[in-house]
Amino acid sequence: MTTRGDRPGAQPMRRLREMFLSSAPLPEVPGVRDVISASWRRALANRVDSEAPDPVFVTDRDEESLLVHSATPVLANLSEEMANHPVAILLTDADGLVVSRLSTDRALTSGLDTISLAPGYSYAEESVGTNGIGTALECQKSVLVSGFEHFNGRLTEFECAGAPIIHPIRGHLVGVLDLTSWAETSGPLLLTLARTTAKRIEEAMLASTGARELSLFREYLASCQRGSGAILAVNQDVVMVNSHAEELYDVTDRAALITHTADLVGSTKPVTVVADLPSGVVARLEYRPVYSGSTLAGGVFRVKNQAHTRRGARRSEVQLPGVAGNNPQWRQACATADTSFAERNWLALSGESGVGKAAIAQAVALRHGRRALVVDCQAVAGDHEEWAEDLADDVARGEPPVVVIRRADALTGDALQRLTSLLTSWQGAPPERTPAWVVITLGEEPAGSDVQGCLMPFFAHTVEVPPLRHRLDDLPHLVPHLLARHATSRPLTMSDACLRQLMRLPWAGNVRRLDQVVAEAARRRRSGTIEIPDLPAECRTFTRRQLTKLEAIERDAIVHSLAANRGNKERAAAELGMSRATIYRKIRAFGIVAEHT
Repeated sequence: MTTRGDRPGAQPMRRLREMFLSSAPLPEVPGVRDVISASWRRALANRVDSEAPDPVFVTDRDEESLLVHSATPVLANLSEEMANHPVAILLTDADGLVVSRLSTDRALTSGLDTISLAPGYSYAEESVGTNGIGTALECQKSVLVSGFEHFNGRLTEFECAGAPIIHPIRGHLVGVLDLTSWAETSGPLLLTLARTTAKRIEEAMLASTGARELSLFREYLASCQRGSGAILAVNQDVVMVNSHAEELYDVTDRAALITHTADLVGSTKPVTVVADLPSGVVARLEYRPVYSGSTLAGGVFRVKNQAHTRRGARRSEVQLPGVAGNNPQWRQACATADTSFAERNWLALSGESGVGKAAIAQAVALRHGRRALVVDCQAVAGDHEEWAEDLADDVARGEPPVVVIRRADALTGDALQRLTSLLTSWQGAPPERTPAWVVITLGEEPAGSDVQGCLMPFFAHTVEVPPLRHRLDDLPHLVPHLLARHATSRPLTMSDACLRQLMRLPWAGNVRRLDQVVAEAARRRRSGTIEIPDLPAECRTFTRRQLTKLEAIERDAIVHSLAANRGNKERAAAELGMSRATIYRKIRAFGIVAEHT
């Protein structure tokens, strides 16, 4: 039976492809376009299977992006126009992940299903080799790939034209518009149509973006006219700051304000937060979402000064012993804590688990020569009265200490009442029987009504300690600091590549998890330089989604096998009972960083 790949006009390219695959990689392939031969060489370097496509499947594709929202009506109109033609219309994101496919031809749709050219699958070159989507992404220009110009043999029945889509404001590539048909049925006209459609999508994005910015700008002007004070208007593309904000806050404070707005600007409900600024000002940000029709256009922030901490010198210059970091938010938290100690104001430190709240309090105690008495409220059990009495006795014994009460928001009922009574007694007791300073730490979630009513009145000020993902610029300071702790007198450093890999991670466990990672790496590498293979398995990968438990086990098995086989993927695949194509696909899907062999 004759297949579409056996058509007479395809034979010369078929022979050239077979010659290329049977020979060593050639710098040039006579008779083959440069863009195609270059793509073939990249496919060989990526060890793409030349016979069966193996695209990566991703479950968390973004179907609500500006690209998809703007492209949907454009693609629907094109689909109606092409209803009587065997052409499939595909939209991908910037990674080659198919987010939309329209096709009215049943035979073509069935053919595309057999090669997994469907929503959820990535057609990046590293997955399937030369094709209209992946090659357009690599070259960042429109590309027509027909028949045996495809690297993968299963794709040779098709012809695809890919045109990149560029964000109209930011100027970066956001996706590809691909038109796919049977080989040699449309030719250059397919590429022309793809380019035209991509331009229409860009125009729709500009119109949509312009409408959003216009709505945001109008609300910004209205907010400025409704009253004086600092106003910020923010979305993903634009930041607007009025003259009052420029007069009230210096560049460092404005940068901190914009950082705080980034965490709120996607919210669909009004929110008010308090922000500690590097200058010592405590600002209240009142956020109000702005819509363009039913689409969230961004948000407007009205900023008011809530308090200003008195200080003789610039607070952010304070360097506490035993902690590391130069990030403005981190230094501000440290400086505020140090000032609170000096002014004998009890302090609440809030933030995610593992960010270093207790570490800051203990560092302040060390700076001022005080012993730190740390109590973990999650460990409080049994006789609450006895627990409170023991804490009071520890405070009265010797020089007044700094009392650090961790996870105070975990207390309930009788335990909370006992702590409240103890704090009340300290406020009325003579100095020799009271702590030098009291600090409580709280989680990221708002404290319950009992804690708010009973405990928080003792603490005039709450400082939020930033998560590690908001101060990744501190890793070059944190890692040597932690290495010195775990390597003691051993000469041990971390390579730049390893440090860059750590900076790609989300750090859900914050500094506590980083400390564990550094400790494990230091146990594996006794001296010299820590490299990526010395990191724990989960740190040698990077993926946009949360893995299931089974996927995490599979990922770790692949990482360990690659490490045991010095990065040799073929040997690792054999050891794990996988095919070569499968291990390459899973390495890409899990974002595993492997050694090169």
